[in-house]
Amino acid sequence: MRLNIFSKLFLAMLLATIVVVLVMVVFMNWSFRNGFANYHNAEELNKVQELAGKLSQEFAAHRNWDFIRDTPQQWGQLLASIGEFPPPPPPSSEFTRMKPPERGKPPPRPLSVRLNLLDADQQLIIGNPSHVASHPGDKGILTTIAIHASGKVVGWLSVRQGGRIPNDLAGTFLSQQLRNLYLIALFAAGLSFLLALVLVRHLLRPVHSLTQGAQALTTGKFDTRIVVSAQDELGRLAQAFNTLAEALQRNAILRQQWVADISHELRTPLAILRSEIEALLDGIREPTSARLQSLLVDTLAMGKLVEDLHQLALSDSAEMTLSSEPVNLTAVLTEVALGAEARLQEKHIRLTTRFERKQPLWIRADMERLYQLFANLLSNSYRYTHASGQVEILAKRQDDRVVVSIQDSAPGVPDAALPHLFERLFRVDKSRSRALGGSGLGLSICKNYVEALGGTIRAAHSPLGGLLIEVTFPILKQV
Repeated sequence: MRLNIFSKLFLAMLLATIVVVLVMVVFMNWSFRNGFANYHNAEELNKVQELAGKLSQEFAAHRNWDFIRDTPQQWGQLLASIGEFPPPPPPSSEFTRMKPPERGKPPPRPLSVRLNLLDADQQLIIGNPSHVASHPGDKGILTTIAIHASGKVVGWLSVRQGGRIPNDLAGTFLSQQLRNLYLIALFAAGLSFLLALVLVRHLLRPVHSLTQGAQALTTGKFDTRIVVSAQDELGRLAQAFNTLAEALQRNAILRQQWVADISHELRTPLAILRSEIEALLDGIREPTSARLQSLLVDTLAMGKLVEDLHQLALSDSAEMTLSSEPVNLTAVLTEVALGAEARLQEKHIRLTTRFERKQPLWIRADMERLYQLFANLLSNSYRYTHASGQVEILAKRQDDRVVVSIQDSAPGVPDAALPHLFERLFRVDKSRSRALGGSGLGLSICKNYVEALGGTIRAAHSPLGGLLIEVTFPILKQV
């Protein structure tokens, strides 16, 4: 069974919380037991120290240990003075034979049973002989405390202590505290369950919105937007989605406008051709050389438009192959200027080059596309510059860039039209552009060429009164 992201996040958070709670319970259980046992052992040693002081006083009064050997009740009275009950008498052998052995762990033994009194030579005076010496199998720690009288050691108190709590009241307190700890851990696990559920739902709410929005985009609803309610990573993802949706909506509108403009551009010359041909076929007009020449001009205009569309499609797609090689931009501009000079002279347009033809300007580019780029720009100047005007080509190095400017004389371009010159099918004057053979695609193709070659292009007003197109390329420092 595949788990969705909600189940994965929820289970991961819940499992991590449960593991932390379990580790906390185990550690606190161990720490509490050990700490309580150490505290109890320390309290016992304090009692043993108090008993050692009393025994020191008694020994000083009697000058020997016979008062303990002869009257064991004295030992019980001393134990009672420190708050301990005397040890119970040992069971008789007959009672031991009749009583069945108890299973499980033996009950904890009080301090009086584990306490022994030894003389100065560490010989047992009273107590349990099995608790006097340590053996490899013994459990617990044997602690001895010296008894002083008249500045010398006159005896010893030994006590064996272990990790078990030998007091029913203390054991009950420990059990209650551990039970409370388990209840707290259970409450923490339940609270973590609820928090994980709420937190995961909160985190995944934007993901669900993104999923619904993506599904809406696939159906063409590009006006879909997601409400951005946070500034975290999910909020930035929602903002990126809205940006994508806006781009898709804008591209859809541009595509519709593009198709409508192309249809309009093709419909007009086709309608003219159809009417002219029908008039010739019906005999309304004579098939004179002038009329046939007019039909040829319209056909060539359609062919130019279709070719520009093809070039634009190539420059938009990845099918346009560009070579990357060192190119002398000065040589390319010189060749383009020589090729365009004769055509510009037809309209008496003077071409001026303002760069040193013998000084190379090296860039990395595709020579064929570079030639097409500047040929298209000069063709645009030829098409729109008034007769007897002028065109200038300027090339220079500027820091680590090469800047090429092609500017012409009147007519100029309105300020509002400058930002749109590189848009497809945009014309400042549609009727005049169509009459001059312009398709409105030339500058769009030039822009794609420049960007594909790693450069930038911009349009501005020319000091000569017309349009200035500035193209910038990174310079190639080493050839």
